[in-house]
Amino acid sequence: MLRRAVATVLLCAAFTLNAFPGFERKSDFVPASFEEYELTLADGVTLNMSLAGGRVIFDSDENREYNIILSKCKTSKVVRKFQCAGGVFDIELESFMNEGELYYIEIAYDAFGRTVTNGNNIVFKSGKNIHFWKSANYEYNLETCSEMWTDEQSLKECLEPQNDIECDDPVLIGYSDRICEGAKDDWEKVFRIYSYIANGMAYDNVEAEGTSGCYQDSAVDVIRDGKSICEGFGNAFTALCRAQGIPACVEFGMGYSSYDEMTGKKNEDNIADHAWAAVFLGGKWHFVDPTYDMSRYYNGPDNVETYGESTLYYLLPLESFSNDHKIFDADTRHGIPSSGSCGDHANYEITRDGVCYISGYGTLKMPEGVNGFSKIVFDDDCIIDRIADYCFYDCDLVTVVILPDTVEKIGEFAFNTCEDLEYVYIPEGCEEIGNQAFCYCDELSYVRVPDSIRVVGSWAFDDCPRLYISIPEGRVFFDKYDTMPLYIEKR
Repeated sequence: MLRRAVATVLLCAAFTLNAFPGFERKSDFVPASFEEYELTLADGVTLNMSLAGGRVIFDSDENREYNIILSKCKTSKVVRKFQCAGGVFDIELESFMNEGELYYIEIAYDAFGRTVTNGNNIVFKSGKNIHFWKSANYEYNLETCSEMWTDEQSLKECLEPQNDIECDDPVLIGYSDRICEGAKDDWEKVFRIYSYIANGMAYDNVEAEGTSGCYQDSAVDVIRDGKSICEGFGNAFTALCRAQGIPACVEFGMGYSSYDEMTGKKNEDNIADHAWAAVFLGGKWHFVDPTYDMSRYYNGPDNVETYGESTLYYLLPLESFSNDHKIFDADTRHGIPSSGSCGDHANYEITRDGVCYISGYGTLKMPEGVNGFSKIVFDDDCIIDRIADYCFYDCDLVTVVILPDTVEKIGEFAFNTCEDLEYVYIPEGCEEIGNQAFCYCDELSYVRVPDSIRVVGSWAFDDCPRLYISIPEGRVFFDKYDTMPLYIEKR
């Protein structure tokens, strides 16, 4: 999910959910002690890992052997390997570690006829003791993930089709069925889907390095093309799982690509630069990142780099996933009930079915991070005259917007990166559309710019490749666009 630098200000933050009558929220995520990890292996077996002094204690299936790899986080250099039988066993690691330095503990085992490696478990030495490392992002992620509900209604929603997640498409269903044919259970189905993406597709470096953001990342397009960037892989994984009746969702946030980023101070930035997914298996949510396990990289038709297969980011618990991920949107599928002010004289209320009701007057400005809705409804008697800068930035689920006839100005970035937005009504009487107001709305199909418009800012409708736009004769709105609208009607 790459954006032009000037556009990459994502106003996302976790917020407290208000109670609504008749709605019972259920979430799996509770604070971890960081004294032990509960890891879920690819076939659903649980592996408990705890620390005692300078030793690591493992408790798992007796009928399985493990290879434990200790390596340095900063250089990825392997320090020590251990072969261990299953059941309860422990390994002394303290003597192989340097004071204060971070180390990975990777756990390799056999599942579904191949070797699988669980990774991203980080420890450090202090004196004669070993401790799990707690990421500065963990508490933030814990709060964000409170929206990953496990009640029957929420899980059902995570089986339904969405824009770019066409789990009901016959082509996608056919691919999903072929990938999962003969799998003995959901654990094997999900593992096959993940391997199909992470080890069978290619990361598109050409697309990632391009200046335009209007790439097509629907699940069907990604599967047919065999390459994409992070959001496309998340869409494909989610859609293929849903086609098998397995709840899954796409997630957005920040991904850290270097040791310095990962170990730095708490990152206060809210710039979404990465996407991945989560899947519901064995009664709980697990995190997966196929991009971080990608084994092929597309640099052009005659240049595809290939590396060894990887599963280090498959079915991770929140503790280890937080080591290099900051989660902004943990579940973009369902409405997130909340209410509050959205301006000095305006209020909002979001219902469980994803409708955001707006009332009041004056300037409308949604609070940071409040984007868990798919429909916007303005009260008949509200008198909103301005849509503030960044008001609906990155509201991915909204498809149609009918602005009140009282709106006179649409601010900068007001609907930027609303990737599901298909139609917006701009009333006669509106005089100004700000810079990049509708940029990166790649599903936007029709807009009529009213005669009353005096100012249209730079790149206001850039990177809207499907847009049919009607403008008054003699107006010039599209200077230096990266991607022009599909059709410009001059009336």
